Amino acid sequence: MTIVHTEGIFSHEVSVCKCPGSDPNDWHLDLLCQRLFPASISKPKTAFTFDVLDHFLIDALECKTSAMSFYQKLKRFTNNAFPERVPDRYRELMRVSQLWRNLKHRKWFGFGHDAVTVFNFS
Repeated sequence: MTIVHTEGIFSHEVSVCKCPGSDPNDWHLDLLCQRLFPASISKPKTAFTFDVLDHFLIDALECKTSAMSFYQKLKRFTNNAFPERVPDRYRELMRVSQLWRNLKHRKWFGFGHDAVTVFNFS
């Protein structure tokens, strides 16, 4: 799995919890408990730390940093000599950052606790 963090983009082996009583289909919830936001629900191959999503949100709001510039910065943190060798997860960043911003706004404005409105993104 590719993990995108504030200090770079890394590949790590991630195992599904096979503890008694745990549901193997809900392993994306295990990622969320570890403060990792999966790029997809069914079979995530990429996850973003909550910290990197918060940093991107603040950079976009305060510094007007584009998503491409933010991702290029992460690539440089990962491998400054050869940033083209870093896996390209820009599209995942765009999708996850929209979800993250939506969830943050709902929480900030008091709508984050109603299950009916949380998952209605219209």
